[in-house]
Amino acid sequence: MSVQRVATILLGLGVLLVLGAVYWSLHTYGSAGTQMMAKGLRPPAVIHCLYGFGSKCALMDEAARAKGAVPYSPLLFWAGIAVYAGSLILNFYFGGRGAEDQGAAARMQRLLIPVDRVSTFVGKFFAWAIILLTLAVSYEVFSRYVFGRPTSWAFDASYILYGALFIMAGAYALSRNGHVRGDFLYRTWRPRVQAGMDLLLYFLAFFPGILAFIYSGYGFAAQSIVTNEHSAYSPAGPPIYHYKMLIPMTGILLLLQGVVEVIRCIACLRTGAWPHRLNDVEELEKILLEQRLERAGDHT
Repeated sequence: MSVQRVATILLGLGVLLVLGAVYWSLHTYGSAGTQMMAKGLRPPAVIHCLYGFGSKCALMDEAARAKGAVPYSPLLFWAGIAVYAGSLILNFYFGGRGAEDQGAAARMQRLLIPVDRVSTFVGKFFAWAIILLTLAVSYEVFSRYVFGRPTSWAFDASYILYGALFIMAGAYALSRNGHVRGDFLYRTWRPRVQAGMDLLLYFLAFFPGILAFIYSGYGFAAQSIVTNEHSAYSPAGPPIYHYKMLIPMTGILLLLQGVVEVIRCIACLRTGAWPHRLNDVEELEKILLEQRLERAGDHT
């Protein structure tokens, strides 16, 4: 197994440990939430317990123990960060296969692509939800119009599956530069101008928005666990607190991918060309535009 593959696996493990820390901390607050809220400690007041210690965290641990739950330890979060950082160091210094892979640009690529691969894995894993969604909706239509017996769960299943697919594929779409933008001007700019505008907007809009998304999403998820929230949109009323736990996890994945995109912007500002990124299916409009630009370059 190559060093690059080992580093990518370690990077994925680090991300998994961080996401596991989010799940564990939310579960701990859910076990102790009634007592915590009685003391005026709502979820935003203890979100720092995800990565640190303190008197409020000790209160949460004691309340969780009283409920028979295993209290959360931020060591899991920092273990994930350490594994993640170790994978980057391993790939940066030892991931090259030859002399051509030892340059600064090649080393930078070895830091960017593994994160793209992790975002891709998560996005494609949740893409299978579209199969389940299709089956659920098809069964609902068949049962409703053939047997005259509409289901009590298809509506909840459809929005839960689609919502999970939509948010968990966000980092994947960002890694492919696939989010919607008003690019009727953007596409005409030189790469350095594009990178400068992207870099500005990442710090003005993206990172503040994602940090707020994680902060508020953590609170929504914790509140949902404490109240044992169930859906109110159908007679079946399935639990949805597990679904809401995906919100802060999505924020973390987007935050990691956003850091990679910032590095791409900085590299483009230095070299005048966008670094290579993994490719999937391309829109026909984009392919035609690139072919037109190539023909224009040949004529000049």
